[in-house]
Amino acid sequence: MTPNALNRRSMLTGGTLISLGTMLTACAPHDTTTTTPAGGASTTNSSSSTGNSAGEYRKADANGPAQNVPKPNAPEDGYREKTADGIRKTMDAWNQWINYGIQTGDYSKAREFLSSTNDGELKIYREIEALYRRGGWVIDGIQYFKPAGEPWTEDDQTYRLKTRHEWDKETDVEPDGRQETWSSDKEEEIYIFALEHHDGRWQILYSQIDI
Repeated sequence: MTPNALNRRSMLTGGTLISLGTMLTACAPHDTTTTTPAGGASTTNSSSSTGNSAGEYRKADANGPAQNVPKPNAPEDGYREKTADGIRKTMDAWNQWINYGIQTGDYSKAREFLSSTNDGELKIYREIEALYRRGGWVIDGIQYFKPAGEPWTEDDQTYRLKTRHEWDKETDVEPDGRQETWSSDKEEEIYIFALEHHDGRWQILYSQIDI
């Protein structure tokens, strides 16, 4: 196995692009300001998509981004420890923050769990952040990486953890209403994460699908 760039994670490692360029009529989401640029395409910008305003949480849909997304709690005590438990707690915290990022376009916290060399994962973050900046958003895309066994190492430097990958489909919605939907053609995906304990914490180096 060789490391895969995690660009739309499942597509590059066995997932399937199930629809591309699907068109719909763009509608303004609730509690947003709507501007109409030249050409008449509707662009929506939601101040509440960052999760900073009070109100009831609502999932994203065709009308607009998720509203009032709650921020994850602080990582569990011991997540920085160089132990198997520390790896699991780090992975859990990171997983919560990537799900926050996919709903808000804010991956600032998720980045803190990555090595600066994790180019594939960082590329995903940049793409999603750019989508939100230009007035788009993501429907669904929530992911769960559940440990499948104990972490292991062969050199006491790079540790690996096998996980079961569970997720629903992801639909990227452009400001003009164009949609791109991603989904896996597998019932279950197994990923192996590589981590390194550096500067007093765990950093995720990369992930690869286990085939």
